[in-house]
Amino acid sequence: GAMDTIRLTAPVRQSVDHTLTIFNPLANSVTLNTNCNNSEISILPSFTVPALSEGTFSFSYMPLKAGESLARIVFNSVDLGQYIYEVELTATPAGPEKAVVFTAGLGNSQVLQARLINYSKTKVDYSSKANHPDFIVEKNTQPATSGGVTGTEVSIDVTFEPSQLGESRGELVVSSGAGGEYVFPLIGTCHPPKPQGPYTIRAGQSIPIQFKNVFSTPTTFLLSVDNPLFSVKQSEMIRAKKTINIMVTYNGSPSGQALPVQTGKLIITNPKSTSGQAINWVFYVKGVSEKH
Repeated sequence: GAMDTIRLTAPVRQSVDHTLTIFNPLANSVTLNTNCNNSEISILPSFTVPALSEGTFSFSYMPLKAGESLARIVFNSVDLGQYIYEVELTATPAGPEKAVVFTAGLGNSQVLQARLINYSKTKVDYSSKANHPDFIVEKNTQPATSGGVTGTEVSIDVTFEPSQLGESRGELVVSSGAGGEYVFPLIGTCHPPKPQGPYTIRAGQSIPIQFKNVFSTPTTFLLSVDNPLFSVKQSEMIRAKKTINIMVTYNGSPSGQALPVQTGKLIITNPKSTSGQAINWVFYVKGVSEKH
């Protein structure tokens, strides 16, 4: 039967050490071979106890998954026979990983990496899932080589593409059968879109200005230019998450004579945003006559 029952508790991916004492009553030193049936316990293959003295033996427990399990550590020696220790193991859930903090303008995106240390004893595939539509994980599975004692780093690309102003919060859960689960808080701050341009247009010509509907629903946008010498459609219905070209024309002078360089702003407005306030996108345009 077992000499003793040892109870150990550790948070997932944190190590706890335990020391056992074995007395050698013989007049010669004794070597004991060790064996453990649980891969979450790290143990040396053997240790030696000097003659007529106590030997101490340390091992460590580092769980990769929350829950309870049992282990058995067996010491064998020709001279002293067999010592058996039962180990009751409790793994408590790990806290969250370091938060990934994003900032982007509405209509833009930012890509950052969530990094974890993988300690699995074998090659594994990690699956990744974010629980908020503004945080996108393109690559849902990420292979990882065996982590060993020191661990191997695994990086997951996360894109923050906001669909509303202000703060968005979500979670990225990365998990694998052998490697366990990692939870990353995701925090994104979205500021109003920055003006873009200037876009130069020759008299009597039109240019395309790319614009994306960043919202998750089809949306009608109002279009205007604040200088009457430029023209644009009054409105445009754009499907969710689609990019289109908005054609802006510089009409130039009605009489055809050359004008000094004209400047204006194309303003694209979403009158009914989810946050309640209208959102404007501004694109500077510059009209030049044929002579410039």
